[in-house]
Amino acid sequence: MPTVGDVVTRTKRLLNSNTRTELDAIHTMLPTATTSTIRLKYQTDGIRAGSYISVGSGTTNPETMYVHARNGEYATVQRAVDGSTAPTTLGSGSDESWQADTTIEVEPRFTEHQIYEAVRDAIRGLPANLYGVSTISPSVSSTSDKAINYDFSSTGFLHVLQALRTPRTDTDRWPRVNVKVYKNSNTTDFASGYAIVVQESLEKAVTLQITYAHPLVVGTLNLDTDLVDTVKMSAQMQDIPSLGAAANLLMGEESLRLDSHAAGTSRIDAAVSPGDRARYSLVLQAQYDRRISQESRRLMAEYGVRMDGAISSGFPTSVRL
Repeated sequence: MPTVGDVVTRTKRLLNSNTRTELDAIHTMLPTATTSTIRLKYQTDGIRAGSYISVGSGTTNPETMYVHARNGEYATVQRAVDGSTAPTTLGSGSDESWQADTTIEVEPRFTEHQIYEAVRDAIRGLPANLYGVSTISPSVSSTSDKAINYDFSSTGFLHVLQALRTPRTDTDRWPRVNVKVYKNSNTTDFASGYAIVVQESLEKAVTLQITYAHPLVVGTLNLDTDLVDTVKMSAQMQDIPSLGAAANLLMGEESLRLDSHAAGTSRIDAAVSPGDRARYSLVLQAQYDRRISQESRRLMAEYGVRMDGAISSGFPTSVRL
């Protein structure tokens, strides 16, 4: 499944185009977050006093470092600059210390930390007409109170998209069932403050299949966070955050439009006209807006259009909020 790290990689491709960043690698593991001397595996010439380097493994949160001095295969650096953090643990995961052979990007056009932050901002900033979809399957007795208590705290809740019940006979399809959602219910009885109430008579105990819309789950956005299973984005949405992140980064970089040090010695100042980056940013923004519209229409086609939902683009079912 696609992860936040996959979106970072996709965004990097949009930003770098055909330019290439000089690379090196860590020769010996950095055991602590304060280790300030790095042994370089390939002794790349571009790493010198005054350089910025970006260190990233694809799983540990990326770090930006400033090079104070260079002595052969060793570089003295300032850790965790530009708002990044230095990993501190010897285990695995988003805070694992930098291991031998971890890639170093030398004076990249955008550090991996910058891209990672822009991607997280883009995911958190997706508009409300893009939402997650989840399904619950509560059981309801025909003889007991038909108010259902379900805790929506892990995902949040916008509105019900579809409510079905087990068929009356083995040969029937799952028919729709009328339910109503009451907000601001007593949280002692209804954990999230939502009570789902069946609005019709049932001839027997049934299992419901309630599909509901909810905000995207963006509380944790580590590099290995699964966009589908954790964030609840549909697989079709995964290209949208990369377009938004790239557009925002490029717009902010227009003041550095020439960037000849990253483009290579064959590229002169006149090769990039004033405003080129801003125009490319607007192209990316237009593509971002187009993909938002496409995905919104796909959700409407799948679930219908509802006029009384919690957000402007709701969906008609027999449910009323």
